[in-house]
Amino acid sequence: HTIQARFVSDVGVEAGPPLDLPVNVTKQQLELILNALLKNEEQTPYLFFINDDEVRDSIQQTLGTKQLDVENVLDIVYQPQAVFRVRPVTRCTSSMPGHAEAIVSLSFSPNSLHLASGSGDTTLRLWDLTTETPHFTCTGHRNWVLSVAWSPDSLKVASADKVGEIRVWCPDTGKLLGR
Repeated sequence: HTIQARFVSDVGVEAGPPLDLPVNVTKQQLELILNALLKNEEQTPYLFFINDDEVRDSIQQTLGTKQLDVENVLDIVYQPQAVFRVRPVTRCTSSMPGHAEAIVSLSFSPNSLHLASGSGDTTLRLWDLTTETPHFTCTGHRNWVLSVAWSPDSLKVASADKVGEIRVWCPDTGKLLGR
């Protein structure tokens, strides 16, 4: 059993003349036909709709029990889909050992030169991101350092521990500026 159908873009542009298609043509076959009609060099994935119903498997399944009008041409509306190629992360670029306990919080400085990490070992560590080495170990907290935040100008970094004590540090010297 065949039907006459034409591909129409979602903005109403026809992609060639009407075609005789078998009613059991699949979505993958529709993609092959449309890519050939549009002369696409790379295969582009598409969504297809008939009367606002998405073609998920075949035209026959999409139409279901609806009466086919063999006198008229069936419009198959198509929408191109973006092709995303996500590459997996395959390697670690750096490892910066130093804390004696788990790192609970960390924050990059706004100027991207430093990283501050707070740990269960009650220290705040300041790291030089250019050399990927520890710059300073800031001690004084008596409990886990749970939060780290930078000033917008990157001239100060604040750390807060589990009991609520907040300390402000100078990232260039590692010295305590205030509590």
